[in-house]
Amino acid sequence: MINILVPLSGTDTFKVSAINKFPRILNDIDGKLLIERAAKPFLDLNFDYQITVALPQPEASKYQLNNVLQLLGDRIKSCAINGNTQGAVCSALLAIEELELDEPLVITSFEQVLDFDINRHIQTFIDEKVDAGVFTFEAMHPKWSYVKVDNANFVTQAAEKMPISNKAIAGLYYFKSAALFIESAKAMIRKDVKTNGSFYIAPTLNEVILKEGKVKAIDIDKSHYFHVIDDHDLTHYEQKVIDNNNKQKAKIQSKTKEYITAFGCKKIESVIEFFDEDFLLADPAGKFQGKELVRSYIMSIFNSTESLEFNAKRIYVTEELESIIEFELIIDGSIFVGTDVIKWNNQLLMEEMKAYLYEVNNG
Repeated sequence: MINILVPLSGTDTFKVSAINKFPRILNDIDGKLLIERAAKPFLDLNFDYQITVALPQPEASKYQLNNVLQLLGDRIKSCAINGNTQGAVCSALLAIEELELDEPLVITSFEQVLDFDINRHIQTFIDEKVDAGVFTFEAMHPKWSYVKVDNANFVTQAAEKMPISNKAIAGLYYFKSAALFIESAKAMIRKDVKTNGSFYIAPTLNEVILKEGKVKAIDIDKSHYFHVIDDHDLTHYEQKVIDNNNKQKAKIQSKTKEYITAFGCKKIESVIEFFDEDFLLADPAGKFQGKELVRSYIMSIFNSTESLEFNAKRIYVTEELESIIEFELIIDGSIFVGTDVIKWNNQLLMEEMKAYLYEVNNG
């Protein structure tokens, strides 16, 4: 089981402004709250996990954050923090009773979005049996935390708000156990390693290194990392989401048209290129799971017909990036009308299709 800890207790986390009447994590970004988008890569983990969000009690009550977290899923729980702390490390330590101490720990933030699948990176940390790990991207601004690395991308030094290299930390920290983080954090606090009067997570990596632990850095694509710390960042991120969604919708629209053409021409090999390996087709004849099984089923339809016309009357792409085809299907003179609802994955392959159709009574 992986502990995922989210300290939401920074002094700026709950700031509001004339533009935004709610904290940034509760701002709507093209139909979804920032906290929803921030939580998604962790909710999508393939591991057994538990997410614990450390919340200051006054803000939790004021903004109904416990209820918001419950709506995100039953694997997220909150931990109340009373009073101000001296930084993310202190907030994290106040939540230790909620953690499985012998299990891996990921510390992250819900004021940032990792807009990619993090499963393989977490698996790399586990497979390589590192003591700690971070995601990094190229930067030089002193607002970030930084690490120095060797030729194998193992961390040799970490620093907060100090560009000791061009490798900035993307707000995610992995520790092989919660106990290791606690030990490292306490050692750092005893040395009074503060930045601007606060204890940050990054310097705990130095304590791991001093104990001859291995700390792995994994480079990520900066264009898929968004850290929202003010209204400007929020506006920029929202525009980026809208632009990306519009581009994705256009791609899905185009792929849907290509699929319609391939199906109408009865080109089975072209048709199955649109399917993911675990593709699920549900239509009036039943449910068919797996690319090859669906291939056989569609091939049986093609082989049993002399003539087939698949005419799309309308194509829609929803905000959830599903495509909907309203169609007319003519098979050997019999006319059917119906709707296909298609779910696409990030590689623009079909994960699922639900087909609804009925025969038109010409009499």
